[in-house]
Amino acid sequence: MNDILIGKSDEAVWLHARYANRHGMIAGATGTGKSVSLMLLAEGFS
Repeated sequence: MNDILIGKSDEAVWLHARYANRHGMIAGATGTGKSVSLMLLAEGFS
């Protein structure tokens, strides 16, 4: 898999695997899905 789906509203947003070696940050208030986002990213990388 070359891309990981990271968001979807009016259109899908994909993370290209070639950029996965860079730093990233997931921020948000309690209950906004930070842990779920990290789990989905981990599944996408495996």
